[in-house]
Amino acid sequence: MSKTSYALIGLMLAALVYMGAVRLYQAYDRRAQQKAAEAAALANTFTFQNVPVSLAAPKPEPVSRPVAFAPAQSAIFLESTPLTEEQKTQQAQDTITSILDDYKTDPNLQKFNRELSAATHGDAADLGALSGVELVRILQENPQVRQVVQQNMQNPAFAKTVQEIFTNPQFVQSVQQLQGADIALPPGQEPKKTK
Repeated sequence: MSKTSYALIGLMLAALVYMGAVRLYQAYDRRAQQKAAEAAALANTFTFQNVPVSLAAPKPEPVSRPVAFAPAQSAIFLESTPLTEEQKTQQAQDTITSILDDYKTDPNLQKFNRELSAATHGDAADLGALSGVELVRILQENPQVRQVVQQNMQNPAFAKTVQEIFTNPQFVQSVQQLQGADIALPPGQEPKKTK
């Protein structure tokens, strides 16, 4: 082969090496741009242990929703005129009934109510009957009621329940109202009012 052939082969090899180098540089440049774009995206997102964190304030949820309230027609307001004796009596009876309804599932109180009803032949259906105006009449006509009360008070669970009921200030005030205890107070003293 002649020197010209060697020169042309060398030129072709140099061109191939040059084209290969250009292709490698282009591949490297694309990969570098892709990594730069990923780094820029990560730089704009704050992370905590590779978990994206948004620094935007969350939308607050409504604290409460308005509720339509229509008071009953028989509602009694503190601003209204003083209650009549009949209204006071009815309010006291309703309070006692409401308080005793809170304990209606108590098995000891249910047992007491059954025994009380049996002892009075249905005249006193529950503990509420002993808290009202008829207490004296019921005890006079049915002396066995005292025995029923004494037997049931020996049960510590029943005694605890009765103590909870009788220490409720609203219950005490209602019983006083129904049994006329506020009439027996000395002049100038009034029963404690609950708000």
